[in-house]
Amino acid sequence: MNMLAIAIADFVGFIMIISMLISSHVLRSTKRDEFKVFTLIATISAIACIVDFLTFYCDGIPGAFTRMVSLIGNTFCFAVNPIFAVGWCMFTEFKLYQSRARIRKRYKYVVIPGDIMVLLTIVNMFYPIIFYIDENNVYHRLPFSYMFYVVEAGYMIYSLIQINLYEKRYGKVRFFPVYLMMGPIIMGCLLQVFFYGVSLLWVSFALGITSLYMAMQNEFSYLDTLTGLYNRAYLDYLFESYAKDHNSRLGGIMIDVDYFKKINDTYGHSVGDEALIDVARVIRFSKPDKALAVRFAGDEFILLMKDSSDESMQKIISNIRNEVDLFNDTEGRQYKLSLSIGYALFDPDKDDTDSFFRHMDDNMYEEKVRKHSQRD
Repeated sequence: MNMLAIAIADFVGFIMIISMLISSHVLRSTKRDEFKVFTLIATISAIACIVDFLTFYCDGIPGAFTRMVSLIGNTFCFAVNPIFAVGWCMFTEFKLYQSRARIRKRYKYVVIPGDIMVLLTIVNMFYPIIFYIDENNVYHRLPFSYMFYVVEAGYMIYSLIQINLYEKRYGKVRFFPVYLMMGPIIMGCLLQVFFYGVSLLWVSFALGITSLYMAMQNEFSYLDTLTGLYNRAYLDYLFESYAKDHNSRLGGIMIDVDYFKKINDTYGHSVGDEALIDVARVIRFSKPDKALAVRFAGDEFILLMKDSSDESMQKIISNIRNEVDLFNDTEGRQYKLSLSIGYALFDPDKDDTDSFFRHMDDNMYEEKVRKHSQRD
């Protein structure tokens, strides 16, 4: 056991995560659930790096205090393994679906293996089944400890299955190179399993977390932090190239949330934010993979799609309305979503950026006026 190597590995892991958390305004300020979960698992991993070093440092040192540090520290490191794995799965599903209702429904069952493993770490403090500390304060790993790696692998496979199912239905997830996260973690777990006394697990977690975060940095600059859709900057970035492609007809759909001010005034701005997140989710589930979804301004959203026609635009609008109906029937919110929608097809001989967006807006506004007149 090389204490210097262990200290360097754990210190590097701790510094990587802490630097990421301190420097990231997005992670500290965002209201999006997946980034809250990401911050939580990153924080747990940073703490585990320190605790891991302390357990190795105290190993074999006589005394009641060092024995207690070793026992509690190793218990903590085993317990946070399944917590990290469940957190990773939650992060993945929040990123894909942006739905707390889905998490509440599914994770009553998904967390069960993790909960059992955490409970067993507590039992182990009194009846050793995972590890024990001998009379010389030396740590010994027991065969059942390998079950933690099996459970963790199970959760990782579960997350990959969820990503695969999502991409089959809704298309590829942009800015989410999951292999950057899992690669270092798998390597660290394998080394930890086969080479007793090596401490690479938590630094591999730290490397996986920070690698994924660095890959996601490009996403942060082009994402609306509330809804997870692309922002106006990304729309401006892509629109010029879309409009210049004369071999493809560009279509756009403008979507406005009906009675959004009333939702804000009645239930508060936090519920209003929730409504915008829900609208983004509806749009994400309704659009074809090749369509670009953007939060345009406030409670307005835009879909852009190449190779468009009147029929394809109308089909997307129909999908959106069906998804709104499904949402209102199943989610049980305090409010009911209602959207006014208008579309336009870009004519490169007649349109410029302003006229194209104005046509979408005019068509959307006509529907909004009809709805308000019927309501009155």
